[in-house]
Amino acid sequence: MKFKQNHFRKVPEKLLFSLSQIVSDKVIISTNISISARDITNGKYKKWNINSINDLNDESVINFMPSKREGPSSKINLVGRTTPLKNLPKENKSWNITGPNFGDYSKGTHTSTITKPVFQKEYELPREIHLSIKNIGKEKDSDEIQLKIWIQELLSKSDKSFSDDFLFNLNLLQESTGNCGVISSSQEENDKLIEEKQKGWEFLPIGTGDIRGKILQKIGNKKDISDSSQERIDYFTNPPFEIVGHINGINSFERYIGLELPDGIIILENFNYGNAIYVLKSNWETFSKMTRGKLIKQKSSETERVTHNKNWEINLETVLGINHK
Repeated sequence: MKFKQNHFRKVPEKLLFSLSQIVSDKVIISTNISISARDITNGKYKKWNINSINDLNDESVINFMPSKREGPSSKINLVGRTTPLKNLPKENKSWNITGPNFGDYSKGTHTSTITKPVFQKEYELPREIHLSIKNIGKEKDSDEIQLKIWIQELLSKSDKSFSDDFLFNLNLLQESTGNCGVISSSQEENDKLIEEKQKGWEFLPIGTGDIRGKILQKIGNKKDISDSSQERIDYFTNPPFEIVGHINGINSFERYIGLELPDGIIILENFNYGNAIYVLKSNWETFSKMTRGKLIKQKSSETERVTHNKNWEINLETVLGINHK
């Protein structure tokens, strides 16, 4: 089903009707489109990880994550969202800045803490939903190739968040392809391909597991790692404060690494796309049972976001209550 607009403020009536015809509780956002072999050769679909026709063999499934430039939902999917809560009273917020001694950098620098009232904020973590592509045939006497494109996430109509998740996933597919639709999960031939696995984390007590190796796997074992990324790797490999253990994200959380502190606080870092560290006021027993949907919808009172600016280490430790004299 093709629509002219790139993004929907509400679900189109035609899709609401299609949804009403589905008896199953579980649905999938999916569409079929045609692309030309010539366009593939010209590199039009490299952003979908399609570099040649050979990538579309009969059995292959190609996964890609839409660029944040595709549209509003694609941006939230990749980098998350921050919303000021102007209906709530302001809270005191502290952060650190570095400046020259006596106005002269040659005399060294010092760090000062600034505190002022700011609006409370609600943070939404990146959803990091991938789109999947499969070749379903070629039109006769044409270079047109038929593709099935769908989102690897089952949506349950009985979930309270269904309306929001349904519109979000529709937009994610619409922004990348100009098409979107909804089908019943029971119509899929390979449910294992699209079902989200519930287990998303493994806990590694101190002294177990190659933490640095796992982090390097998450960033693709790149030969050239920036200095800022190396600092973050070193910090999470050997943090300057006591931890109970490391938390390794697997399956749908594979890009994350975490730390658990003795007081039950969880620190999450994403070395691929994340532009911030998230501090969750949780303990391992509760955290390990969180689904993707529950994790990304943590309330602001339960989550603190620390951006990767020049003083991110000090700011993180300030959030954790570690004093710097």
